[in-house]
Amino acid sequence: MTNLLSSHLEDRSTPQYFCFSIRCEVCGEFWYSSSIPFSKALQAAEHREKKELYDAIYQREKQRAMQAAGQEARERFSQCPICRRLVCDACFLICDEMDLCRECAGRMEESGEPVAP
Repeated sequence: MTNLLSSHLEDRSTPQYFCFSIRCEVCGEFWYSSSIPFSKALQAAEHREKKELYDAIYQREKQRAMQAAGQEARERFSQCPICRRLVCDACFLICDEMDLCRECAGRMEESGEPVAP
């Protein structure tokens, strides 16, 4: 699941903040991770002669922020066992037989409640 989430993360970072998003493959809504500030944003802007140093620090912090976003997304997304799509908790239903995305549950006439409203 972690690899699936990582492959769906879209980078929304700026030079000042790290942020990632995932789009639900059923409803199309975007989820955005918590924004994490780049610790050296002010120094990077002021000391352009150290650009390579700050770029390396930025990449290291961005990788950590991406891992944190993946962990955060694990609590909000599930993979449908039938269609294999990544769906948000509002589109993922807890059903009697097997938990499914809203579309697969409807097609199979399975009733259930969303993980989150």
